[in-house]
Amino acid sequence: MDVAGVLLECWDLKPTQVEGLTGGMNSAVWVAAADGWRVVVKAVDAGDGAFAPGLELAARLGDAGVVTGRPVVSQAGRMVERVGDRLVGVLEFVDGEPLAGSVEDQRAVGELLGRVHGVSATPPGELGDWLRLLTQFDEYFDLEEWIRPAVEGAVKGVQALGGLSWAWLHGDPAAEAFLRQADGEVALIDWGGAMRGPVLYDVASAVMYAGTPEHVVPAYLEQRPESAGEVETGLTAFLRLRWAVQAGYFAWRCSTDVRTGIADPAENRKGLADARRAFASEKH
Repeated sequence: MDVAGVLLECWDLKPTQVEGLTGGMNSAVWVAAADGWRVVVKAVDAGDGAFAPGLELAARLGDAGVVTGRPVVSQAGRMVERVGDRLVGVLEFVDGEPLAGSVEDQRAVGELLGRVHGVSATPPGELGDWLRLLTQFDEYFDLEEWIRPAVEGAVKGVQALGGLSWAWLHGDPAAEAFLRQADGEVALIDWGGAMRGPVLYDVASAVMYAGTPEHVVPAYLEQRPESAGEVETGLTAFLRLRWAVQAGYFAWRCSTDVRTGIADPAENRKGLADARRAFASEKH
């Protein structure tokens, strides 16, 4: 994609530097800059239905005081522009150091997620419709014999829960999406997986990435103490569901040889193997 051309035509920005970034599993990303400004340009497939809602959520949270890398509106007044077979957004550049695995960092993840869910709370929706984030991969569940039983068990576990709180979710709150800025404030970027759904999905995702609920969950509940009972009864089921989503996602990537965001196809196999180990560990 001619990033400089798109910026000039659609956003009236003329960059003097454009640099491609690596690591996006479902998108292409560049940093563009000139004297006095720097932005992130993100492009996804035109069929990506989460892209525009994610940018809208980032803008709404930005209005509430959360640093999100909010979208820059185009000359036509849109957050997203269609360019060929891609959707393109331009985001404010957010500087900072990605969080890692320290106790302080895990607490920062939980605290900020709690703030996000407090701002973005929404009435519950239809759980069956929301579970399409997993069932969309159904045709790939037979890649390995353990996948379908694991997925079906995870879905039943979540369906058995009641009284779930919903919000607009980040969708993939890995530590590297949280950036500690020079003033100590933590930003949350990369809203490409945003969706409306049960808050426990975000909490379980953060726990999965951290490897333990020990610090993430207490910090989250300090922001949302009313969710303590829900977390206690539902976190384990949603953690299984999160691993099931990983299994389905990487089964799809392995089956169709999708290589975006990775240097070696073996990384797709590793993602699937990690999910298998998570389910196998429950049996011991």
